[in-house]
Amino acid sequence: LNQTSGVLRVLEDPNFVFQGAMDLCYRVPLNQTSLPPLPTVSLMFRGAEMTVSGDRLLYRVSGEVRGSDSLYCFTFGNSDLLAMEAYVIGHHHQQNVWMEFDLEKSRIGFAPVRCDLAGQRFGVYH
Repeated sequence: LNQTSGVLRVLEDPNFVFQGAMDLCYRVPLNQTSLPPLPTVSLMFRGAEMTVSGDRLLYRVSGEVRGSDSLYCFTFGNSDLLAMEAYVIGHHHQQNVWMEFDLEKSRIGFAPVRCDLAGQRFGVYH
């Protein structure tokens, strides 16, 4: 949050929560064509680190406008709002990440991947 100070304006509306858990939102001028560069976030696991690029940290809330600003919310939700203790690594963070699940050994593996190229290789098209 400190690294966005002076770069992004926090939405000062304690009653606004996007998708039930995203309560840290920012105002971005509608005429601004791109977001300012944001730092990456590293998620630390036992024996592994997953990096989430800055362009995956904010999600534009379509249809929400405050004055001449659009709204973008931080893609890590506040689990306190869901009445549970949980950490969710959602689809915003998993884009272009190859994930493998070893259910037998309770392990997970991940690596960067270009999903567009992987889809072509495996015959998956949208």
